[in-house]
Formats: sequence, structure tokens, C-alpha cells
Amino acid sequence: MRMFVAVLALAVLSGCAAYHTKPLRAPALAALKTPSHRALVAAARTLRVPGLASLPLDFRKPLTGKELGVIAVIANPSLRALRARERIARAQVFAAGLLPDPVVQFSVLKPYGVGAAGRSLALSDGFLWDLSRLVTRSTDIRMARASAAAVRYRVAWREWVAANEARLAARQVYWLGAEWKIARASLALLAGHERVLAHDVHRRLIGSRQLLFFQAAQDALRMKAAALHRALQAARLTLNAQLGLPPSAPLRIAHPTPLRGVRGAPRALFHHAMSHRLDLVALVAAYHSADQGLLRAVLDQYPRLSLGAAGARNSSGVSEAGLQLSLVVPLFNANRGAVAIARAHRAALFQDYVARLAAARAQIYQLDAAQASLDRELAALRGRRARLARTAHAAQAARAARALGLASYLTLMQELTAVELKMTALRLARAATTLALVTATARPWSGGRP
Repeated sequence: MRMFVAVLALAVLSGCAAYHTKPLRAPALAALKTPSHRALVAAARTLRVPGLASLPLDFRKPLTGKELGVIAVIANPSLRALRARERIARAQVFAAGLLPDPVVQFSVLKPYGVGAAGRSLALSDGFLWDLSRLVTRSTDIRMARASAAAVRYRVAWREWVAANEARLAARQVYWLGAEWKIARASLALLAGHERVLAHDVHRRLIGSRQLLFFQAAQDALRMKAAALHRALQAARLTLNAQLGLPPSAPLRIAHPTPLRGVRGAPRALFHHAMSHRLDLVALVAAYHSADQGLLRAVLDQYPRLSLGAAGARNSSGVSEAGLQLSLVVPLFNANRGAVAIARAHRAALFQDYVARLAAARAQIYQLDAAQASLDRELAALRGRRARLARTAHAAQAARAARALGLASYLTLMQELTAVELKMTALRLARAATTLALVTATARPWSGGRP
């Protein structure tokens, strides 16, 4: 008997988890380090995120927006924290499938008082197992699996959003840098001719008001260049943060090719998003989990049955053995509160889903209209820039032949600079709108370099 008890104790203890302390500060500082290029290349080859394609990373050349998006999915600290949440959901699925532990009872009663002489110890033992968990086990598993699916889809949605945000941040860095260079080149042109303009005023070839006009334009352009430089520095810091890189880490960004617009009627785009947007799919999974949670609460209303065996020996030395039955009678139906909460939770998730659908539909219609408007504006501006560029080229030749005055030439170059700055800003606005529409409609990335 003693040997049996020892073996049983060892078997129980072998199934118990062990506790090991884990420090926080030192591992957290180590986790802040950027993964090596080799680790990023290996992770990019095996990337499995809906809508994203695995890409061969090559750090020897400038990185495209898509490659930076993949790096953001792999290395972004916020996404790594979200992926850790998936492990909790998987552990909950594991816990839902476990069977209840049996309850073992044992008692010893010593006779005392008058008539206790010659009496033996009264012993009793019992074994009890909750059978009601067998009834609800399948519901618990379905509820946990749906909840885990909701977590998985929410994480995948955040990865999808982060990848497109990194693509946009890369374009912001590139086009803000292009705007800054245009502004600096125009400033250098004006500064190089400022003395000549002053001399022309002195010779009365132009009026002093024209010189003041050019100086005011130069001041405005200098302020514009300073604002662009600040925006460029902020965009670089934002991109590095999205990639999980230190703020001072250098990045080489490839020249972005034009983004192909998201084509299709807004109604068709919305219906595509309903089936493919992972935040909407996550809400559907959460709704199914809540539905199973309501079923679980309803099942808990019914009597809970526990079955086992019992044995006893009274103080007279007479031994007894038999079955033991335990039944929780729902006399006051205390679980009605849990049922009401579960039903309200399911209704709230339904309304959340409807609200998210309405927001997605409005967003898609707005972005589609904005994309079409920006396309029209860019097409008109391209024609104007082409005409100005031809005129500027002819003006340079005329200026070299002294057939065109400096003031007229600089006025024309200022107009060309203004159009180029506006066109660069429009390209960035169009990229932001298109990438927002790609995100909102869950259109997978196409091949190519962007």
C-alpha cells in the first residue's frame, strides 16, 4: 500500500510544471537590438502573412518600400509583442481541452469519551470526478479556438497595416527629400543672381519693387526648405521606429516607382474587403467565440453531476464501500447572471461588426473618390510642368544669348519650382491615398519593386 501511494505521488508530481524566475531589464535591453541582416533575410523567406509575399532581401542595394514593409512585420517591437499574445490564446485552447482533475478525500476520526475504549479509528475515503465538464468540454474547445482565431487575425491585420505604413513612410522619406532638394536648388539659383539683380536695380534696368519681390520669394522658399527638412528628419525617425531600428541607423531607400491605383467600383471593393479584411474576419471569429460562450453559460444552468467511489471503516471496525454521487441542484438558478452577460456580449459584438462594416464602407468610398481626384490633378499638373520645362529650356538658351532679361528668367524658374514642389507633394498624397485604399480593401501586394 505504501509503495502504491509513493508511486501515485511521484506520478502526480512529475506532471506538475516547475517555476523558474526570469529577469526583466537585461533581456528587455537585449531584445531592443535589431536582428542581424542574416536573421532578417531568413525570416523574410519564410514570411507567412495574408496579402504579403515573401521577398528575398538584399541589403547590398537600396531597399524598396515592399522590402521595408516586410522588415517592419518581422522586426517591429509592437508586432512582436502582439505575436506573444497569440501564445496566450493557444495556451487557452490547450487549457480548454484538459479533463477535470479528480477529487480524492480522506478523513480519520478518533473515538473519545464514554464507551470509546476498545474502539478503532474511523476511516473514510472517497474519489469524486466532475462529469459536467465532459458535457461542456467540446463547447469550451470551440469557444477557445474561435477566440484564438480572432487573436490570430487581429495580429495579422496589424501586420498588414504596419507593412503598408512602412511602405508609405519610405515614400515620405524619398519624396520629402526630393522636395527639399528642389527648394534648395531654387534657393541656390536665386542667391547666385541676387547681386546681379541689385546691380540691375542700380542701373534702373528693373524696379526696386521687383528686387523686393524676389527677396520675399527667397525668404518664403527658405522657410519652406526648413519646414521640409524638419519633416524629412521626422519621417526618417518614424520609419526607423516602424522597422525596429535605432533612431540613428542609416537606411538606403530605392527610388519608388509609381503605385498602380486600386481599380474597381467602390461597391465591389467593399464586398472584397468584407471577405478579406482581417480585422473584419477577426470580429467574425470573436462573434463565434461569444456565441459558444453563450451556449456554455446556458449549459452551466443544468445540474452538475460528479461521480466517484467511497469507502469507510467505522469505529467498530466494520468496513463499507460503494459509489458516491454529487449533484448541484440549480434551485436558485444563480447562473442566470452569466447567461445575461454572455447574451449581451454577443449582441455587443454584433453591433461592433456592423459599425466596423459601416466605417470600412465609408472609408473605401472616400479613398476611391480621393484617388480619382488626385489622378486627375496629377495628369493636369504633368502637362503644365512639361510646358514649363520646355519654356524654361528655351529661356536658358535665350538668357545665354542675352535675349532675355534676368528678372523674366528668374520669374519663370520660380514658377517651374512651384509646380515641381506641388507635383512632388501630390505624388506623396496620391501614394498615401492609394496605400490607404490597398490597406482598406485588403488587396494583396502585386509583383514589382514599389
